[in-house]
Amino acid sequence: MKSQWEEIKFDLKVFKTSYIIRGYDDINAVLDEHIVNTQSMQFSPFKKPFEDELIEWNDTLKLMSEILEEWAKY
Repeated sequence: MKSQWEEIKFDLKVFKTSYIIRGYDDINAVLDEHIVNTQSMQFSPFKKPFEDELIEWNDTLKLMSEILEEWAKY
């Protein structure tokens, strides 16, 4: 998942007095998919060696989701 995010570019375009993100729907779809995948991994019986990383990654993804939702409101 992390390597996929390295490839995602936020293409910002000026719109009136703010900016819009081109490809917002695609970015949001990847974000939603990764949140679901990360949350399902947290229920795995094999998660123990990766538990801290899973929690941190899930928190990062949820924060990004909240930021994009706020940005989309304006």
